[in-house]
Amino acid sequence: MGFGIEAEFETVFIGRTDELRNLQTSWNTKRMFGIYGMRTVGTSRLAKEFLISVKTQYDELVYVNFKEISDITQMYVNMCAQLKLFIESQTNDIKSWENLLFSAVSSSKREYVLFFDNMEYFLDNESAIRKCVDLIKFDNVKVVLTSTTTVLFANVRHVYHVCELHPLKADESSELLKAEARDVDYGEYLDRIVHLSEGLPLLLLMIASELRENRGMLTAKDMAQLLAECRLPILSREFYPEEDRVSHVYQQFISRLSHSHRSSYSELDYIPGSFTADEAGSIIDAPTDVEHRVLIPMVRRHFLNYDSTSRRFNIQGILRECIKTFFSLRNAHIPEVRVRYIKTFTDVMRSISWRYSSQEYASALADFGFEQPNLQKLLLEMQYTTQDAYTFFIQMATESSKFIERYLSGYAEKFYSECHRAADRYGTTMDKAVIDLAVGSLYTNVKGNFKEGFIKCSAALRILQRGGKSLQLATAYQRIGYNLLHQDENEEAINNFKKSLAITSVSGKQFNFIAIQSLNSLGTALAKLGKFKEAEKYYFSSLQKSRITLGHHHPNVGTALNNIGRMYHQKHDEATAMKYLQEGLEIKKKSKAADLSQLDSLINIANTYIAVGEFAKATQALEESQVIVSRQYFPPLSEIATINDTWGTVYLKQGQLDKAADMFDKAAQERGTMTYGGTPHVESLVNVIKVAAKKGDYRKCIQIGKQVLLFSDNVLRQRPQTIVISDCYECLANAYEKTGNISKAKVTLESLKLELTRLGSLHDCDSNNYQLLEIQKRLKYIEHNLQSDTFTNDNKRQRPV
Repeated sequence: MGFGIEAEFETVFIGRTDELRNLQTSWNTKRMFGIYGMRTVGTSRLAKEFLISVKTQYDELVYVNFKEISDITQMYVNMCAQLKLFIESQTNDIKSWENLLFSAVSSSKREYVLFFDNMEYFLDNESAIRKCVDLIKFDNVKVVLTSTTTVLFANVRHVYHVCELHPLKADESSELLKAEARDVDYGEYLDRIVHLSEGLPLLLLMIASELRENRGMLTAKDMAQLLAECRLPILSREFYPEEDRVSHVYQQFISRLSHSHRSSYSELDYIPGSFTADEAGSIIDAPTDVEHRVLIPMVRRHFLNYDSTSRRFNIQGILRECIKTFFSLRNAHIPEVRVRYIKTFTDVMRSISWRYSSQEYASALADFGFEQPNLQKLLLEMQYTTQDAYTFFIQMATESSKFIERYLSGYAEKFYSECHRAADRYGTTMDKAVIDLAVGSLYTNVKGNFKEGFIKCSAALRILQRGGKSLQLATAYQRIGYNLLHQDENEEAINNFKKSLAITSVSGKQFNFIAIQSLNSLGTALAKLGKFKEAEKYYFSSLQKSRITLGHHHPNVGTALNNIGRMYHQKHDEATAMKYLQEGLEIKKKSKAADLSQLDSLINIANTYIAVGEFAKATQALEESQVIVSRQYFPPLSEIATINDTWGTVYLKQGQLDKAADMFDKAAQERGTMTYGGTPHVESLVNVIKVAAKKGDYRKCIQIGKQVLLFSDNVLRQRPQTIVISDCYECLANAYEKTGNISKAKVTLESLKLELTRLGSLHDCDSNNYQLLEIQKRLKYIEHNLQSDTFTNDNKRQRPV
């Protein structure tokens, strides 16, 4: 053999099972084998392993490394030398060397393999490519070639096996890393290191070298942190040979691009996530045929990845780092790329947010799964806005605020703050109203800060009132009403809902949606006050208007029916409640309503079944809701917590206390991450207390009860009519009594009495006789307890906790 490929390996060969098997299977039917992939992904190594595996099926191997030769003549001289073919008088005549080689091969009875490695260095030389292909016209010759650029030979397609080599899989990367640095304790950091290696053998070998050579001074934890913070420098240190330094390898790789392609590559790097051909065309300002002129050539050269399922392109992470380090955009060029980016992804945001609230909900969230990093960057770009770009951001604040609120809330507050500043420079007072309205909704619905939410919505209202009746004014009244409803300012909430309704009832079709919302909100507020007859009137008006405006089979009709069902559940008319809830869910399913809307119906159905003791049916509804949650791209924490809370109630009612405790604990943890110390979090904590009391774990009951009381001022300030604090006092009093601390039990009962008296006064002011009667019953029971022998016998021995 002309090349001792077996002798040169220092590292073990791991993975590539499928690729190697496919190459071996094709050996008898194919004549040419092309192995292509990104720089250092292992094309040469796979080719060599392949050739070793079939070495009994050929007689002579000729190896040419195109990285080390300068022209075709040198290629022929190299090949002839390996075959021990010489011309008596040295000549640079290409034809002479070609004839010598072709004549020797064609007249021989030996089987030859010609291995052309790193062929990308000669891809610009069409003659060299053609001559490599010409060699397979001889029956006793097979050609194996490797390259970072995929070469498609249409005229020999029937005998050509193409192997596109992708990065190693996670398990293969782990195996290689552990094989190269055997004595390292990776612990919990293995997966993180593997992820940051991106499945590229060069990176894995350099990481292993760092861990191995430092003799334990650099731990797996240290390496994970270094890779996350400065991956390129740590794997490119000066004491490594230049050809092994990661930065040098990939800098040279990118440098092979033409100037125009390199410029486009840097501009595409401005998109942090994956992208479509249309998005790429907009960013590099090449709207026509960008796919074939720019993207496909880059894919063939393995500078871009392409996912055929999603039809999206992306840049490998280590290449992004090299672009930012060595090929970053010139400062003068950044503003124009930024404006193109903002315009492009504003359109993407608008499309996704519009579809999110329509029957195309599923496709909107699927797209958002890909676009999330791009849209996060879009919101952050607001800090650099100019007058030209400002228009796009205000468009987003106006049309996409609900979507931003739900799925980009971590970036929303800074985004709106920058919008407000920009409005001072480029906008109008009406722009500020739009922004304040969005921020008010964010505080109300996401952060649970109702006071701040009210302040922001009120600031917007003051501005909008100057412009007369408008859709935005009706929306402002609606949102203020919703905020006040959460603060238990029920009468004021109703007044605002009525003001919103008054605007919409004398306006055009574009006001229909907000009119339906206002009717529904009035129903919710009146049902909360126990005024069910009035609530029915508004709920059914909302249902009728939805059907007239949207048709009988629309998601909003399903929502209206769901709300009516929930009202009957509040009235304890479970049979009627179930009728409307089931009908609403059926319409939502048929009309492909948003998953979260269907979840709301399923949870209401589960609660209704729990109320009548049909736990198997409640379980079925909850299991269906979990299926919906499992297919979400972004786990809806609020809904997951509600589902877990409902599971807890099912188990509690069934006497399965351990399971109930587990579910309530999960709900409390989830709600704590969203609004620590807020009403939903405290409600879950009180559920934990109730189960602990049932289990006789009074110490836990007291411990968590004290924690809840630390939050009580904030909870009652935000939600004055919540009963969660009174429930906590009741559980605590019982726990103190059970543990023999009678004085503490009595003090806690007195606190409970004061809290119930306060609640009774609030319900009396609201003329909420329905709730007032419930409070009075509880007060009567407390008075009876305080008069019992347990609390009137001063000589009773105390056992403090």
